[in-house]
Amino acid sequence: MKRLIILFILSFTFSFSTTAQLLTDADSKQTIIKGLDKLYNYEFKEADTFFQKVKAKYPHHPVTPLLSALQVQWQNLPLEKNLRAVNLYMSLLEKCQTLAEPMLKDPNRKAEATFFLLASHGYITLAYTYRKEPMKAANEARKAYGYMKDGFGMIERNPEFYFTSGLYNYYRIQYPETHPMVKPVVIFFENGNKKIGLNQLELAVQRSIFSRVEAAYYYMNVNLKYELNYNKALIYADQLHDKYPNNPVYLMRYAETLVMLGKYEEAIPKINTLHKINSPVYQIAANLFDGLMAEKAKKNDKQALEFYNNVLKNEPDERYTKDYYAMTYLGLGRIAERAGNKKRANELYNKALDTAENKGVIAEAKRNIGK
Repeated sequence: MKRLIILFILSFTFSFSTTAQLLTDADSKQTIIKGLDKLYNYEFKEADTFFQKVKAKYPHHPVTPLLSALQVQWQNLPLEKNLRAVNLYMSLLEKCQTLAEPMLKDPNRKAEATFFLLASHGYITLAYTYRKEPMKAANEARKAYGYMKDGFGMIERNPEFYFTSGLYNYYRIQYPETHPMVKPVVIFFENGNKKIGLNQLELAVQRSIFSRVEAAYYYMNVNLKYELNYNKALIYADQLHDKYPNNPVYLMRYAETLVMLGKYEEAIPKINTLHKINSPVYQIAANLFDGLMAEKAKKNDKQALEFYNNVLKNEPDERYTKDYYAMTYLGLGRIAERAGNKKRANELYNKALDTAENKGVIAEAKRNIGK
């Protein structure tokens, strides 16, 4: 249930409106955008230089702690593995809430306050989830959902709301499809529409200012994970990697998309770069992608087995590599089945099902078990 609510909120985004003062401050708006571009490209010192200008000009505005929280997040991925960083992150988001809540009383600033509160409560919800504190996560999600509903009526006035509304509309339908056990719960939530959600995410990429990058990432991820539209995913994965070549998350998703499309020669240099990053997240990804190429392109099960086993030597995380583990179990199952060990293959397919959220992985595992 907690993950259902979180996926409805999906607020690890930096979507916010601005005050009348900041809204008319073209220089500060451009400074924020430049800072975000540097942040997404892992140029943290340069990003801080831009953000400090805004923070100095608006020291008591919720944008200041929210910018700081984003800096902490991107500099410490996966965030939940660093207790000191996650505690700082949470305190900054709580400060953002403290500064945003009084703004709700002013009708002219309600849309702005809604965005700041939606973002901060959503980020905190996600942090509690990955820290495995479900009660705290559920409480924050409840608050965030209220602001989410308020945002539905604000799209025409502020295109930033296309992003959060698009995510809600899509996942309100998709999540129960992937997790049928939550279907009795979703009746308490406003209905969604996948087609509308996808359209809103594309509009967010085209029309929003601050959330355009996050919208592109999630639109790419939805096509990669659920729609299985790899060509569409590639368009946005390529754009993100091209604009932010130093971002390893975008590099990882770009490499994944290339592998899913069978563009192995293009994927190889990207995978080699992932191998050089000393982090379990990227080691898992690189070994999985190498395993898939060895299995599918080279038809070398022995080599694929080695890469897949290397994946399992690293601890997965909920945020980035859970589905990569499922893909690994699926690959190991295929190898076991080709070796004539159907019992072991089915055990591995079931492990994939226990882990997977990727629609393609789930479908293949079920199909293989039923053979």
